[in-house]
Amino acid sequence: MLGQQTIELRSSHSRERKLVKLTPGKARTIGSSGDNDIILQEPDILPRHALLWYLPDGFYIEPSAQSPVSVNGHAVNHSTPLNDGDWLSLGACLFQINFPDSLATQNPLAQTAPQTGILTIGRLPECDLAIDSPLVSREHAKLYCGPEGVEIEDRHSTNGTFVNGLQIAEKVRLRQGDRIAIASFIFLFTGEALEAIETSGQIGVEVRKLYKEVVDRSSKQTRRLLDDINLVIEPGEFVAIFGSSGSGKSTLLDALNGRRPATGGTIAYNGADLYAYFDAFRASIGYVPQQDIVHRKITIRHALQYTARLRLPPDTSPAEADEYIDRVLEKVELTEKADLPIDTPSPLSGGQLKRVSLAVELVANPNILYLDEVTSGLDAGTDKRMMHLFAELAADQKTVICVTHTLENIDVCHQVILLHKGKLVYFGPPSEAAGYFGVNRLSDVYDLLESQPAEFWAERYQSSSIYNRYVLARMSKESGGQDAARSAASLQMLNPRTSWFDVRQAVTLTRRYWDLILSDKKNLSILLLQAPLIAVVIGLVFNTEGLAPVRAAAESQIAFILVLSAIWFGTLNSARELVKELPIYRRERSVNLGLAPYLLSKLLPLSILCLVQCALLLGIAMGMLDLPGSFLDRLLSLFLAGLAATCMGLAVSAFVDSNDKAVAMAPILLIPQMVLSNAAVRLGEASQWVAKSSVISFWALDAMKTTLSAESRAARDLSGQVIMPITGSFGKDLAMVAALGGLFLGLAVLGLKLKDRKQ
Repeated sequence: MLGQQTIELRSSHSRERKLVKLTPGKARTIGSSGDNDIILQEPDILPRHALLWYLPDGFYIEPSAQSPVSVNGHAVNHSTPLNDGDWLSLGACLFQINFPDSLATQNPLAQTAPQTGILTIGRLPECDLAIDSPLVSREHAKLYCGPEGVEIEDRHSTNGTFVNGLQIAEKVRLRQGDRIAIASFIFLFTGEALEAIETSGQIGVEVRKLYKEVVDRSSKQTRRLLDDINLVIEPGEFVAIFGSSGSGKSTLLDALNGRRPATGGTIAYNGADLYAYFDAFRASIGYVPQQDIVHRKITIRHALQYTARLRLPPDTSPAEADEYIDRVLEKVELTEKADLPIDTPSPLSGGQLKRVSLAVELVANPNILYLDEVTSGLDAGTDKRMMHLFAELAADQKTVICVTHTLENIDVCHQVILLHKGKLVYFGPPSEAAGYFGVNRLSDVYDLLESQPAEFWAERYQSSSIYNRYVLARMSKESGGQDAARSAASLQMLNPRTSWFDVRQAVTLTRRYWDLILSDKKNLSILLLQAPLIAVVIGLVFNTEGLAPVRAAAESQIAFILVLSAIWFGTLNSARELVKELPIYRRERSVNLGLAPYLLSKLLPLSILCLVQCALLLGIAMGMLDLPGSFLDRLLSLFLAGLAATCMGLAVSAFVDSNDKAVAMAPILLIPQMVLSNAAVRLGEASQWVAKSSVISFWALDAMKTTLSAESRAARDLSGQVIMPITGSFGKDLAMVAALGGLFLGLAVLGLKLKDRKQ
């Protein structure tokens, strides 16, 4: 027999919550008049607006007469089911539906005291505690209930299981008061049961006394970019941050999402300190920067599939991933363009390109989404569509926080944050902002703010009724945790926690990079044509016939040009490959990207490309010229030289911050390879030491010389000197080339780590 159930209606306007207990089979009336069972004194609510039912199969809403009612944006004119998290519109008033009792029926520990047994938590419906979220693994964790207590164990989940903010690696005995976090779903262990703190997956943000300090490079003085920020963002709210340039908008956004932590104060997600629990929330945070975070040469669907493989749990089936992708494409209105490359045959519009970047983040179904000026540069119509899209995402149980410069469509937000010189001067509904400042248009507020110091406006706001209603009244009673000031060591937890090498990640990244190389056919053709053209020129210019000294000089010159060409191939193939996707790297790195899989995914395809180039170069040159000797030995010498140069190019790409700088560095890298190769000029003792310790061409050319005929190696010029002096042996020379390649690869790792610190 069914008992009473509770349903919660949360107003999107006032954020007030109304709890209603329903008896099975009995309708409850909703309206503004005093004779209703549920009285809602909200604008646009009719005296008798709707009926609310609780039946054996769930909750239902039914309009009274012709009253305007919609569920999740769809108008209804008959009895319609309500689900946890749905958005119910009664006229122009929007309410979010929550079922407070729903988790108690799912929670295996909420019903009875623990008994001997094993209970599973995961995404599968057959789990004892099923959590339907792509952030949760199929079998995410296990609870072991015994007479001595309850233990929890992570089942090798992708996003981890956390107890009191720490990721667990083995069984942990739970104590009363422990907080268990699985993705953004948080539970409190009472000693006998798991009590749900946040089970909808939504995230609310509470900020107390937040400040951010930096040291000014010129004056060496400490400067506050943010000062005494207090605000509360409810789950499912769409909030815009605006203010004049330099007011601290992006600084606040990055403090809220953990990319650039604040110096002090607290940021709590669902009551848990963000920085202390960052690893638990990492997968739940979506972030779309100003720069595009998509590769433009592959199709939209492929881009999303690669993201799904990188971000979703490994046990996500291809069918599940495709379902998530189709849902996201429909949400961002890109279904028709899903199988087209992003910039061909006709490039996407600015708004569509931004929606692709948004789709990349939505594939992992984040619970809180940060948008950094993603509408910047768009026309008014596109800006309006994008802002309405963000509002729809908020209605879909996501907390959305957006930095914007345009105010024309800010009325679709639930709340707005106005910053002035690092101070919070307004947080509240956009409809009340112009009236609060006494201006006709909200855009006029910029000039008004300049008329008084920032402290004046901050103090004025903190003494206002709006501050009391939308900040103080919504703050929790807890102290909000410890001060957020962290030592450098403690902030290391904001870096991705990944294993040293993730095979699945490496395979996915390599496949994506191959897809990128093969999809850009014009660039690939240019790279492959370089080798035959250079080889033909070598074959036409050089003549290897004649006396031994003449032949030796020609062969030495040919070997020199072949080695330089291989180094040229490797350097130019790789010099831009990291920096050109820097925004994508930074975003993926902040989630779960490992350095070793990432570099390997570049190195493998580039090495194969280099091998093909070297084989074409050497094969055509040896076919046109009489060069007796081992083709394979020479190919190995050229390939290792090209591979070491590839690592050198990757190192350059890891240290620079633009494509132009990477291209400009190429001649600086290649000129020493020519001058210090021991071919153009005879090296002295000091210059030879430099060449041996840092120049690829020195050792690669030496290895190539060992593959030439004994007659040529022994030939001398008129002065009696050996025409092609050889320093080492074939094996030693190649070992030195490989060692230099390893050195440059290590520098690439260092460059990427420095980029991590600058995020």
